[in-house]
This record gives sequence, structure tokens and C-alpha cells, in this order.
Amino acid sequence: MTTESSVRPRWAAARAVAWAALAAATALLLVGLSYLHPVLPIVAVAAGAMLLVAAFRPKAFALITALVIVTSTLLEAFLGTLGGYADEGMIALAVTALLSRRLITEGRIVWLPGLGWFVGFVAIGLLSTVSADGPFSIAVPAAFIAVKGVLFALALAQLRWTRDDLVVLIRVGLATIAVVALTGLLNLVAPATWANLLTGNPPMNGVGPLPALSGLFQHPAAFSRFCGALAVACLTYGLVVRRSLANTLLTAVTTGLAFLTFQVKSIVGLLATMSAIGARFLRPAGAMALLCAAPVLALVAAPPLLELVGADFALYVLQDSARSELTYGGFLVAAQYFPLGAGFGMYGSSTAAAIYSPIYYELGFPGRYGLSPGTGQYLNDNQWPAILGETGWLGAACFAAGVLAMLVSLMRRTSPAEDRLVRWIRLTGIGWMVLLLVESLASPVFVSPPSYPFMFAVAGIAASFRSGSRAREAGGDRPQAGSPAYDGPRAGAVHS
Repeated sequence: MTTESSVRPRWAAARAVAWAALAAATALLLVGLSYLHPVLPIVAVAAGAMLLVAAFRPKAFALITALVIVTSTLLEAFLGTLGGYADEGMIALAVTALLSRRLITEGRIVWLPGLGWFVGFVAIGLLSTVSADGPFSIAVPAAFIAVKGVLFALALAQLRWTRDDLVVLIRVGLATIAVVALTGLLNLVAPATWANLLTGNPPMNGVGPLPALSGLFQHPAAFSRFCGALAVACLTYGLVVRRSLANTLLTAVTTGLAFLTFQVKSIVGLLATMSAIGARFLRPAGAMALLCAAPVLALVAAPPLLELVGADFALYVLQDSARSELTYGGFLVAAQYFPLGAGFGMYGSSTAAAIYSPIYYELGFPGRYGLSPGTGQYLNDNQWPAILGETGWLGAACFAAGVLAMLVSLMRRTSPAEDRLVRWIRLTGIGWMVLLLVESLASPVFVSPPSYPFMFAVAGIAASFRSGSRAREAGGDRPQAGSPAYDGPRAGAVHS
């Protein structure tokens, strides 16, 4: 007769053998990958570690993913090609891990507003590839890049976000502002040394003796978008959650840093967004104070701002610039390949620039400044020409409808008794979307870091809050502490 004491050693031995076999298989796999490329074992180990974090600490994984996205240009500068694909790799892991986790623990996923339109956009782009006889080896990764922000939002929607999580995000935001302010100050004090440290090039010209700040990024445009997004978040917090001197200073610092980049499109977008938010939430006394201060602000800021706007208007509208050529070419390609477009990776995107699409030769781009092979730094200098040229009018309409659906969803409360912090993150998302939609007219903000997480991530978080509210109204059971689906305590009532 077999006793329990005799069975336990057998099970222990079996587990030891299983773990040893798994370790041996892993070692063999890593050795095999090293023969293909010396970096692949490192990538495999890092991916395995991140999957474990996603399984057991999903919100920490989401925060790490956001950090990698924001700093991906820095990672590319220091790690080369591996760093350049870091944000796409993390998003692929996030979609795979967080959707699988949600399906396993709860048997369903949270639908993202506008997701059907974005699926239609991808389908039309792939059909365009077929109709234009384009290579799928280029189209599929280009399609992933085109919707990676949407995929990140979909992954975030699968987590049960709470008010406590938003408090953590605020603390992370405060730390981020401190880092941004420090790097901006160093850039301002020692522009030549700072530019040489980050890029090895001379600092970019600003206005008078002031350089165009790039902070912790390699280009002022990225720094301006990042600081602008932080400024919108600070302003909205002060108007929706709590007004304070500290919040006013944070708003002023982030706004000032965005202005010191001297990027016209970012400044115009930030002014338009902050004006809209202020008009919606400022009380009469605040509005009157702002109105009284407006003449003084105009005397100081208007001359350099008008000079910058006028120079950009002459460059991109009155003159025959690379950006206007790229935009005009998008309409030509959409007409030539009507109604589907030329296919993913064929026009206006980073993929099309990397392979130097044959369409560029047809349009005469090799002879244009900024659009030539190898030195075409303006080949990816806009957003909508890529969407229009690669997926045609139908694809562009689907993408625009998806963005509009996200915007409409953010305009609606997530619950009848919406927490003040939830309202803040939702309204901040609206501000970010307006800010980046303005920027999209002259920058590829839907796919280029560090901007694209801001536009899409809040839509996923708001969808999670709305899904949780509907489940509670329907009487759905909340997972208990200790279960795999439990992500923390419920959001509390409204707090000041």
C-alpha cells in the first residue's frame, strides 16, 4: 500500500526533473538563438521577464511599456536598431499578454471605442497591398506601426483601473516634470554641451540668444509635444480637481518649456487647446483676470510668435517646400490608386522612407531637397499623407472615424457618480487628442514617440472604467483579493 509520505518524494522528484528539463530546453534555445544573432538571446530573456511581469503585475508592465515608448528615441541612440524597435516590441507583448490574461481570468475582453473603424482601416490597407501587388513582408509590419497606438490603448483597456492607480500616475507625472524641467534647464544653460551629448550636432537655432530646447529628446519637436501634453494635464488638474500654487507653477513651467522649443505647430496647438479648456472651466473671476492680463502677455509673446508663424507659413504654404510636396503627393497617390490606396509601407510612412518606395521615383522625389534617398529627412514629416496615400480615401475615412469615436467616448462620463480623478484623466485625454490632432497636420504624431501614447492610452483607461461601471450596475461579481483577475480596490467616491 502506497502511503502519502512515499508519494510526496516522488512528486518532488518529478517536479525537479521537469524544472531541469525546462532549464535545459531554455538553455538550448538561447544557444540556438545566439547562432542566428548574438542579440537574440538577450531579447528572448527580456521578453520572458516582461511576460512574467505582465502576468503578475500587469499595471507595472503597462507603466514600463509607456516609459519605453516615451524614451524609445533615446534607446535607439544608445542601443541602435534594438532600441529602435523597443516600443513596437513592448506593444506587441502588451497586446498578447494583457488580452490573453483578460480572456483567461474573465472570459471576455473590453471593447475599445472606435476599434471597428481601425480594423476596417487595417483591412483596407491590406487590400490595397493586394490590389497594388505590394509585398506583404513590408505591408504587415507597416500596418502594425500604423495602429500601434490603438493596440496599446486596447491592451490598457483590459486592466481594471482604479482611482488609486490614477494617484500613482499623478506621482509618476510629477517625477517626469521634474526630470523634464532639469533637462530643459541644462539645455538652456549649456546648449552646445547638451546638444553634443545627445546628438553630437550643434544646437538648433531658436530666437535671439535662446536655443530651441530639446531637453531629454533629440529634437525640439518631440520635447515640445511632450511638454505640451504635461502642460495640458496640469491645467486640467487645476481646473477639475484642485487649484493650488504648486499646480499653477507646474503648468507655467511645462508651458514655458514647450514655448522655448520655438516649434510653431506645437505652440499654436497648445495655445488652442489650453484656450478651449480654460473657456470651458474657468470661473468668471478667473476669466476676467486672464482677460486683464492678456494685453501684457500679448506685448511680450506676440512679436516672436508672429515672426515664427509667419516664417513657417511662408515656408510651407507660399513656398514649394518638402512638406507641401509630400502632402500634394498624398493626394496624387490616392487618386492614382483610387479607392484603396497604394498599400501599407508605400507612401509617407517611416517604412516607405526606409525602403525608399518606388512611388517616390515616379513622383520625382529623388531630386527634391529633403526627399532624396538616404538624406530624405522630410519623407516622414507629416501624418495624413501616409494615411491617405497608403489606404486611400476609404482608409483615411475609417481612421478619422475611429479617432472621432474615441473623442466622443471621452466626452461621456464613465459612470453616473464619476470620481473627480477619473473625470480629470478623461478630460485630459480630450485635451491631448485636440493637441495632437492639430500637430498631425505637420507631424506624424500618431506613430512617432513620445506623443502617440498620450492620444490613445486615455481612451483605453476610460474604456476600462466604463466597463467596470457597467458591470457593477449589472450586478456583476467583483473578483476577490487573491484571485488572478483582481487588480486592486474599487475606485472610491468623489474626493476633493
